[in-house]
Amino acid sequence: MKSRPEMLDEILQSGQHPGPKIWMAIFGVLAIVGAGAFLVGISGAQAQRAWQAYLVNFLFWSGLAFGTVLFSATLTMTNARWGRPLKRLAEAPGAFLPVAFLLFWVLFFGKERIFPWIHESVGHKQLWLSSGFLFVRDGASLLLLTIISLALVYYSVRRDVKFLADGGRGGLVEVSNNERTADPQAVLSPIFGIFYAVVLSLIAFDLVMSLSPHWHSTLFGAYYFVGCFYGALAALAVLSSLSVKCMGLDAFIQGRHFRDLGNLMLAFCMVTGDFFYSQFLVIWYGDLPYETRYVLSRVREDPWDRLAWAVLFIAFAIPFVALLRRSVKTKPALMSTLGITILIGLWLERFLLVVPSIWKEGNIPLGLLELLITAGYFGIMALCVLLFLRKFPILPVSDPLFRESL
Repeated sequence: MKSRPEMLDEILQSGQHPGPKIWMAIFGVLAIVGAGAFLVGISGAQAQRAWQAYLVNFLFWSGLAFGTVLFSATLTMTNARWGRPLKRLAEAPGAFLPVAFLLFWVLFFGKERIFPWIHESVGHKQLWLSSGFLFVRDGASLLLLTIISLALVYYSVRRDVKFLADGGRGGLVEVSNNERTADPQAVLSPIFGIFYAVVLSLIAFDLVMSLSPHWHSTLFGAYYFVGCFYGALAALAVLSSLSVKCMGLDAFIQGRHFRDLGNLMLAFCMVTGDFFYSQFLVIWYGDLPYETRYVLSRVREDPWDRLAWAVLFIAFAIPFVALLRRSVKTKPALMSTLGITILIGLWLERFLLVVPSIWKEGNIPLGLLELLITAGYFGIMALCVLLFLRKFPILPVSDPLFRESL
């Protein structure tokens, strides 16, 4: 039976690629169809639905990409060995971030449809809630966080590319603590972690909370960026399962990795749920009209109350119960299914945060248009991930902590 170092050499020599090129064509078609549906939507009678679906998907997919990069940064900050085989998979969605930065500016053309405060007086918030100021500060913040993310990923893959260019020589290298501290990844990771919290809080305040300009919550930013990381863990479970099934990485990503990833998912399922409950409890007991209106319109009023219960069960209750079982956390197929379930629940949760603030009809606007725009975003994200994994090694082959684990 071959050892894992021998299997690693075989994978590197064979130029392992994530699946046939037909998948790139499929995801490309999805991206084109989604873009076409969006353009048709904003030019017709369904412009309001198209713009709000676009905003929901921007928040969901960009948060997911930043969250997976945070996972890679966390591994570096903590010198964790257990998750090293997952490191490159976590970095792959980072390839979507430059595209997400461009997609953000599309929102500028729909600001009249998206932001209600453009058409009404918001009193002392008028200076802050100015469309020009909003797009400048959010655009600059997203650009800064994207640059840090790309730099973090760049220094990670650069070492692997150099290692493979040298023929993979060097074997299992020992690295001193001083050398690890001088590694650009070690310097950038805590910086990224800080800016991740600050920038995503700003995005939550400006692109979600401001849609109900007379409501505010100081905990809302933390709730949003913790939820993004929770979704990123779910996406990583799906990517890990696919890599085991389709790319022959079962010798490197094993049951113990899925178990530890499942433990993290369980922890952040509880943290995200706790943040929501803490926010809900303060608003409920305060019983201030300008605060309770936001919550009541979503959890007590038709038709949003049914969607709120669906989100509670799909994104939190079902994952919580499932992740308590060790037998679930060690099986890639079950973890992949659970990850997809969580992602669906979190997408609906983003939808519930955004749409009731700007949709004034008596129905839930979920239909073919929303599905196609979501499929378009998914196609773009999947294309970015595939292109990244086709260009760079799917395992961090030069990472000393990864090679020590072999």
